[in-house]
Amino acid sequence: MNNPIPGSVDLPVPEGKIFPRNLTARADYAVPGNPSGSRPESGVDNCFPGLEFDQRNLEKAFFPGLLFDFHHGGGSRLIGVTEGAPSVLDLTAADLGAGVQSDPWRLHLWAVCGRTTVDQTESEAPVFNATSRSGLALWRRVHDLLPGRIAILLGPTPGIQSPGADVVPGGLNAWRMNNDTTVQRDDDGRVEAAVLIADRAAYLDSEGVIDPDLYLPGDLTRSLCAPWQYDFRECGCYYWAASKPDISASPDGRFHPLNFQRSDRTQPPKLDTPNIAERERQELDHPDLITNWNVLPVVLNGREDDVLGPGTLFDLTEMPREEVIERLERLADIEHALCLEYLYAHYSLDAPTTLPPGTNPQSPIAQFHAAAAEVFSVAVDEMRHLRWVNEVLGVLGRPHRLDPPPLGMIIQQQTGHAFELKPLTAAQLDWFIDVEKTSDELNPDGIDGMYIRLHHTIVERPDLFPQSDRLAHLIKLIIDEGVNHFERFQAVKGHLAEFSEDEYLRRLDKTPDAMDRQLLQLADLNYAVLLGTMKETLDRGDRAGGVLIEHARRAMHNLHEVNHLLASRDVAPRFQTPQPGVGMPLADGQATLAAARAARQLQEAISSLDGTDLRAMMTRHRATTEALIADLIL
Repeated sequence: MNNPIPGSVDLPVPEGKIFPRNLTARADYAVPGNPSGSRPESGVDNCFPGLEFDQRNLEKAFFPGLLFDFHHGGGSRLIGVTEGAPSVLDLTAADLGAGVQSDPWRLHLWAVCGRTTVDQTESEAPVFNATSRSGLALWRRVHDLLPGRIAILLGPTPGIQSPGADVVPGGLNAWRMNNDTTVQRDDDGRVEAAVLIADRAAYLDSEGVIDPDLYLPGDLTRSLCAPWQYDFRECGCYYWAASKPDISASPDGRFHPLNFQRSDRTQPPKLDTPNIAERERQELDHPDLITNWNVLPVVLNGREDDVLGPGTLFDLTEMPREEVIERLERLADIEHALCLEYLYAHYSLDAPTTLPPGTNPQSPIAQFHAAAAEVFSVAVDEMRHLRWVNEVLGVLGRPHRLDPPPLGMIIQQQTGHAFELKPLTAAQLDWFIDVEKTSDELNPDGIDGMYIRLHHTIVERPDLFPQSDRLAHLIKLIIDEGVNHFERFQAVKGHLAEFSEDEYLRRLDKTPDAMDRQLLQLADLNYAVLLGTMKETLDRGDRAGGVLIEHARRAMHNLHEVNHLLASRDVAPRFQTPQPGVGMPLADGQATLAAARAARQLQEAISSLDGTDLRAMMTRHRATTEALIADLIL
């Protein structure tokens, strides 16, 4: 077992600690079953920290007979001695100290001397002092050392605080060239300074393989992105340690955002800070993460979940296939209606689409913008849910349901809440929070209850559903993504808590003038294009190749910009498709193409009006619309 060198922390190493035991790392041949990428010579190796291995772990043995640790801000520490090696004189393991942070007699690397470029002569070999350098900064110099004679200076204080090579009479390079070595001790036998000279280590054995007697299994990768490894602390969101959260919420969702790596895990915890320096001071340091990684909690759905225990077990009954289809069709309409309610609420907020640079994050405009961004992000999720539900319906051989839901359609059976486009008043926000709240008891008529029963039925009765694994996966995506909608709307409530509705709401009561009517008609056409391209994508399946779904995204962006413009003019967006009798053949298969062509004509007409920003917007929209027309014709 490859037990690591104890970290410089006071926390005890937990019982049952897991250490890497990759014994095949010792092999000097391609082990059957191991991919070629597991061999060090195939590594991408960007050095810091490295994709396959961390070169700092290779350089730890750059001086024959000694092992160094470069993973500390205070400098590079001597952590191992091969007693009896000629290069180390009379140094022994006893000179390393007790191996705890409080022991001042652990030896540190104070200076390094050696050639780093081929054009340097022996007399020009540079000296690199550890003074004011972190372990990483000194490692960068060690990494550059060429093969050949090198000299090092050791001392008992951290390198970053050391005098460097200034204590060596005549200069460290002169000692290197004269091959002068010494270990100077005080009256108690403790090392005060040591100058050692040897040829830089080659790392490879006689067969050209990284020496397995020097580097134990797991040594080269132990500082990469895993909970028990060093670089886990440095990985940001969506780094290659994809499962690592940077921020999380408390189990009850009340405290958010929390620094997942915080050292103070008391309740109530401190909220995370955007200041990097302050954030790092609150985190477990690198040795903490190596020796105590298992204090980190499990994070599920963005929440630290260790204290939650098993969830509530619902008494689930399976549904017949016909009821599954009926529920899915109803959920498609509900997802569509919720998306439109959330979008309308978003436009009702008197908030800019982007914040001016330097805006005070505590200012009212910043709070309104943050609230609007949260509402819009949930609306985008609901549009995704609409697509996924329709994918499920398509697999089950049912027509897609993408027609605009009728106003007055019941969304929530238990309360009788009907679909209505309303501004984000306090009452409307409370409704959003209520509809997105996950209940502790399964309500078969609630949105979450319907999805849970659908998922259970599809999993338990795969004989009734073709591609049951795919269907269950799509339903699970909707369930998982909907979990944090409740917290997002709670956050919206927090952003708006200090303000009255008159302060943050637009009026949206203006009677449309001629230009507004053109913009409303263009919005209707964009909405028709959005729904049409989604339908075409779903109908074509794999044959769509992602092209039409990209056009759907662009159409939604165009619709979003036009509706924002209308709302800024106090005109209410309406989310209607063009009515029959205006040259729009909605009933045939060319509806999307006809809507796109009509939108292009209207964009050209509007772009001729006064207003630089308006012309620029129409120019952008016309380009995306013309690209869609070209693809639809093909």
